[in-house]
Amino acid sequence: MNLKKMILFILVITISTLVFATTNITVWFSWEGQKEFQSLVNDFNMSQSDYHVNLVYIPDMTQKLQISLSAGTSLPDMALVRNDVIGMLANAKDITPVGSIDTLQAFTKSFELNGKLYAYPYYADLQVIYLNRKVYEGQIPNYDWTFSDLVQIASKIKENGHVGIAMNASSSYFFNSFYAGFNGGVIPLNDGIPIVDNNGTRKAFEFYNQIFNVDKIAISYNKSAIIEAFKSGKAGMLFQGSFLIPDFLSSKLDFVVLPYPNLDNGTPLPPTFDAKGFVVFKDNAAVKAFIDYITSSKSEEYFCAPTYKLPANIDAIHALENSNKYFETLDISAQKGLILPTTTIFNDAYSNAITTALQLYLSGQMSLNEALSKAQEYINSQAK
Repeated sequence: MNLKKMILFILVITISTLVFATTNITVWFSWEGQKEFQSLVNDFNMSQSDYHVNLVYIPDMTQKLQISLSAGTSLPDMALVRNDVIGMLANAKDITPVGSIDTLQAFTKSFELNGKLYAYPYYADLQVIYLNRKVYEGQIPNYDWTFSDLVQIASKIKENGHVGIAMNASSSYFFNSFYAGFNGGVIPLNDGIPIVDNNGTRKAFEFYNQIFNVDKIAISYNKSAIIEAFKSGKAGMLFQGSFLIPDFLSSKLDFVVLPYPNLDNGTPLPPTFDAKGFVVFKDNAAVKAFIDYITSSKSEEYFCAPTYKLPANIDAIHALENSNKYFETLDISAQKGLILPTTTIFNDAYSNAITTALQLYLSGQMSLNEALSKAQEYINSQAK
């Protein structure tokens, strides 16, 4: 082979390699549905040869992102996140707005910061109340039930020798609904700063004290313990996310799922709209193609049906609305769902302050007014 032919041969090989090379992207995934999502990734990789997705399961996504940002280590092309990290990622300038998305307003509000959408919504879990039918065989309340109904059922369960309500008393994740409910159905903010030293929040704290310390119809455990208490029949009611439905079904529990009740004055106790979505760290054609694939109606139906999640895709929502007996509860819960702020002042300062205040007040180490006053001081100091 002469020199010209050799050069031409090398050029052809080089161009062919460039043209037909596969672009690899890395996707971090967390929470439930790992098996279903892996199947979608496999289907995407098999459906074309231009792009290949490497899926990495991350047990604690928030912690992983925090460590990666602080250490300056490599981030993936995209990652599934909860909306409480949007402020952190946007402030670090590691993500950019994604444009407009056709979905429920609750999804877009979940991932907005300063009026801009920072993630592609994927699905949502809703906070619900589980009722163990082996523990409580009485009449199941209607979907418009009230706090009085809740207390009455919990008291009846306690009379029969069980724990009425299992819930983590110091978790901001659960308290947020009571915080909003006793403040007119919204998170009270002043120039973006959460207000906790007010009458509404005092009433929420007093309600907690009533059920945990006075009536003793509720007992506080950590996450794994409250779930086990419900599954074992020790507790009759459980405040938790809808993500537990598949677990309880596979365990063959006899249970019903109820939306959060209304306060006795008619104000809804809004359940947290726990949305998950994909943030993009490296915007390219491969990422766009994969996002289009996994957020299609067909893909979201495939993922959300067995995991009992509310899809972000509108067509998928309509396709699943009559698919199981729990979807109506999820739909009702979503309609009055609580969209939490994505700011760091809420997800860091407020969450830490309210957790500490609840612990000090419910344990009797600090008065109600002092606990909330100290919490407000801390929140305000972090806003400066």
